[in-house]
Amino acid sequence: MFILVITILGLFSSCSSKEDMKIGFLYSSDVTHRFVVETNYFAERARELGAEVIVDHADNNAALQYQKAMEMKAQGINMLVLIYINEITANAIVRDFKADGIPVMAYNRLIPNSDLDMYIAGNNQSLGEGMAGYALSQVPRGNYMLFGGDKFDRNAVELQASIDSMLAPSVENGQIRILYRTFTENWDANNAAFELKQFLNNSQTHPDAIIACFDGMAHGMIDVLSEWDLDGKVVITGQDAQLESVRDLVAGKQHITMYHPFKEIAYTAAEVAVALLQGDKLDEFGVVYTNNGYKQVPTVQINSIVVTRENLDAILIDGGVYTRAEVYSN
Repeated sequence: MFILVITILGLFSSCSSKEDMKIGFLYSSDVTHRFVVETNYFAERARELGAEVIVDHADNNAALQYQKAMEMKAQGINMLVLIYINEITANAIVRDFKADGIPVMAYNRLIPNSDLDMYIAGNNQSLGEGMAGYALSQVPRGNYMLFGGDKFDRNAVELQASIDSMLAPSVENGQIRILYRTFTENWDANNAAFELKQFLNNSQTHPDAIIACFDGMAHGMIDVLSEWDLDGKVVITGQDAQLESVRDLVAGKQHITMYHPFKEIAYTAAEVAVALLQGDKLDEFGVVYTNNGYKQVPTVQINSIVVTRENLDAILIDGGVYTRAEVYSN
């Protein structure tokens, strides 16, 4: 009887450990609208699959992010999903979690030189090709300015490399001229606007196209362009399909945004997280591998979609991202 009881308790404990899944999703800040939306979708799907989810953000404060990660660990999470702020702090988070046998999934931003278990990302190669390709289709000859993201974010570096590769033939044959290029700390709109204003104040040459690598930056620069009566006249790109930039598309002031399908990315990440916790195979997710300097990290990539004024209704409104009233009431 004692052996039977122990066997039953063992079976119950085994099932419980597989079913009791607690996931922490800790993101950088709520300034980036898509991160707010995607964490909600992640939690929704993970809960459908039987997991408990704790969601929090760190207000772009790296020290606070470490503190909140440790608080989540103390709450007994079985996995951490992290959109990191600072590489050094992120490495410390991964190190401390892995020391306790808790897997870490990097979301959107690959954490360099760390023992990650999984990386969920967009495809920076196709993202850069989409933005630069659109700009070239609209301005095959002219002056370009390039505003990349934060140089300490690998996404920004990879994205800029893709853009440079697309533009290289036109630069080499003299069809386009790069007036100015910069990375933008924290992908910040104010920083990008300041850089553009300084350039315009000190140059007699105006850009024909600006490849801005984030909608927030593009929106900030549109305000600057309006001071020179250039808004709508300079082709400007962005990414993330933020509402204010979608409205800029409608107004003809921004010309393209790269939409990362929020729900698809977040649902996929939740399904991968639960599969990892349950020890299931990941064959259906098309896993590739990304070198982060420490290891080849299993990676699932979701391609982005080009959105312009012509197709935004079909993609963003019919697709349920925004309502018609949200986009067109301004």
